[in-house]
Amino acid sequence: MLTKKQLALISVGTSLSFWDIFNVPYIENGASAQLGSINSTLILSAEMIGYFTGGAINGLIASKYGRKMGIILSMLIIFLGSTIGFFSTSFLQLAIAEFIIGFGIEGEVAVVPAYVSEMSSANFRGRAVGFTTLGGFLMSLVVGPVAVIAGNDWRILFLPSLIISAFALIFRITLPESKMWEEKRREKMVWDNTVLLFLAIWFTSYFAGYSLFSTPVFSLLSNKGFSNTSLYFTYILYGDPIGVTLASILNDKLERKFSSSASNLLSGIAIISMPLLGGISLLIAGFIAMFFQGFKFPTMYAYTAENLGTKIRSLGYGIADGIGHLGGAVGPILFTLTYGYNAVYSFLLIGIVSMISGVMLLKGARVKGKSLEEIKG
Repeated sequence: MLTKKQLALISVGTSLSFWDIFNVPYIENGASAQLGSINSTLILSAEMIGYFTGGAINGLIASKYGRKMGIILSMLIIFLGSTIGFFSTSFLQLAIAEFIIGFGIEGEVAVVPAYVSEMSSANFRGRAVGFTTLGGFLMSLVVGPVAVIAGNDWRILFLPSLIISAFALIFRITLPESKMWEEKRREKMVWDNTVLLFLAIWFTSYFAGYSLFSTPVFSLLSNKGFSNTSLYFTYILYGDPIGVTLASILNDKLERKFSSSASNLLSGIAIISMPLLGGISLLIAGFIAMFFQGFKFPTMYAYTAENLGTKIRSLGYGIADGIGHLGGAVGPILFTLTYGYNAVYSFLLIGIVSMISGVMLLKGARVKGKSLEEIKG
């Protein structure tokens, strides 16, 4: 079992992944003046495509060669992408950097929840996964102010990965391998159709979630009279880490089948209301939408790993979450195109897709208080 110190230090590396997730909307917003709304949205799409490939590939590596290899490799790739991003001088270089970063981030997401779940007790598993990723989501509290202060100097947003990743790499070399993986490493991998269910769940959930990071949200704020859109988007974004924090604390007290479902349903309702409101009411609705987008991650990260067997856990997780990120590539583009036609319809689309994800989660297993062997083996 992992110690609390080890969990905390794993979280330091994972925090870099989420720093790179949260800095993208600010980079995108800063680049939109030169590139246009569609081209700047493609920066986010490039990262999503990196997720698509990184999860399955690193999940397979972690299935064949160990969870430890997977979490070391993901951090190395994030460092490489951040270096390219920091020194980029063109749209092409920036898009390549975001693709590589996305590859590393999804490699991290595919392996860390599986590794932590396998190295934690049944009654602490949800909180262990939640607290490991909590540090990452709390990075939104830092990214926002840094982005506002940096203004158009978006290169600063790549700097933390360059500084911290060396420490994270050294520490991860000292971690133990997952005992569950070692026990089953020679078993034949058998396909599980549950992967397809969670692929559909993550596709729709990311379709909605990452759309909230794209240019129509900034445009809506501007059209509703908010002049400094980055500042007011940050107020909305702060709902995310608060949701993650609460979910991490409550993760083992709730049946994750229902808490995962409810977070997507309630976020969808809040998203639909956003273009119908103005002033402080709009900011509150946006905050609530982000709150439940944040709340879903600790619950869904743990819940996805729990619904997959040990042998296919990291690969299946990588496929479901990684390919599911294609929703995060398609969603912002369709959101942007639909917003150009009708703002209300565009937010209605995103809200309904979020609610579809919530309904599909009800097809998963009950997991509260059960060991991984009891749930799937």
